[in-house]
Amino acid sequence: MVLMVSGIYGNYRYAGALAAVFVVAQAVGTPLVARLIDRHGQARVTVPVMACSLTMLTVMATMALARLQEWTLFIPAAIAGASFVAIGPMVRARWTQILTKPGQLHAAFSLESVFDEITFVVGPALATILATSWTPTAGVLVPVMISVLGVAWFVSQRSTEPAPHRTDPARANVKTRSVIFFPGMLAVVAGIAAMGGMFGSVDVAVVAVAESWGQKSQAAIVLASFATGSCIAGFVYGSRPRLSPVWRSYLFGLAVLAVGVSTFYFLTSIWLLTLVTFAVGCWIAPTVIAANQLIKQLVPPARLVEGLTWVGAAICVGVSFGSSGAGWLVDYVAPRAGFLAGTAACLLALVVCLFGIPVLRRAVTSQAVTESSSYRPAE
Repeated sequence: MVLMVSGIYGNYRYAGALAAVFVVAQAVGTPLVARLIDRHGQARVTVPVMACSLTMLTVMATMALARLQEWTLFIPAAIAGASFVAIGPMVRARWTQILTKPGQLHAAFSLESVFDEITFVVGPALATILATSWTPTAGVLVPVMISVLGVAWFVSQRSTEPAPHRTDPARANVKTRSVIFFPGMLAVVAGIAAMGGMFGSVDVAVVAVAESWGQKSQAAIVLASFATGSCIAGFVYGSRPRLSPVWRSYLFGLAVLAVGVSTFYFLTSIWLLTLVTFAVGCWIAPTVIAANQLIKQLVPPARLVEGLTWVGAAICVGVSFGSSGAGWLVDYVAPRAGFLAGTAACLLALVVCLFGIPVLRRAVTSQAVTESSSYRPAE
């Protein structure tokens, strides 16, 4: 979206605002859509809702090609974001149904996080190539076409689709209450949102610092090293059995990220920054994997897609605030000051988690007892 608007209208202010509207609408809408998916089934909800989102993205790109007023693009962007369907949580819900051994599920969740990191590396690069070498709208329209094929293929896999969980009238109040208010959920989601703030601020700060060093083109290498470290760590973390409680892994990951990101401010060369971001990035995937596993333990199976969707929504919100905060520091203080926003975000995530540990431990223990008491051996 940023490349499209900046390429056609030459206005970065509108480009950033348009992307922000989409992200905020997505953060608000995806948990609500996920609740419908849990209640009515993945294919039944995904097809019409995702069709609306992809149609609105196409309308937005067409309006941009026609060079309509910039503000008119905000309407389809908001609708597209609000009706966006998060595929990752639905995939993880299917793994939860298919796999029965904890070690297998740990590996599957890790693999999904690795795929996320690969997307974060390949997606922006592909969009940039399409938008700059073909047409500014290609960075939006080509992903729309890919998504049509991908979503159609995904929903056609009916054998792995979890059965919908209808509302039980006797437990209507519990069923309709948002999972964000379940014990322990706020601690995890708030921590992940702060972690998203670190992602957004580091992205901005790396570009600003690289430009101040006269090496702006090298910023892509630094950001790629961040995601590559996370990708490799996801493979390693997923291939080994989990030895400690998941809440402890989550807390430890946040602590290492807080310490690691705090060193970015003091680095003085692009290559040193590349090496350190790679090392720090190795703790991203394990921490996000632990957060997803915590969510699985905190919410009932009937609300799993909604619970997992909150992780992506929280990251989106965090990235928006992190990017804005880092941009303000870069403009009004110094380029490297943007890293301070990332450090503050990591420390906030750590503090939130520390205060939430007692609740998390009680909630996880309670859920484990409930699951074990309801277990019935197969005949």
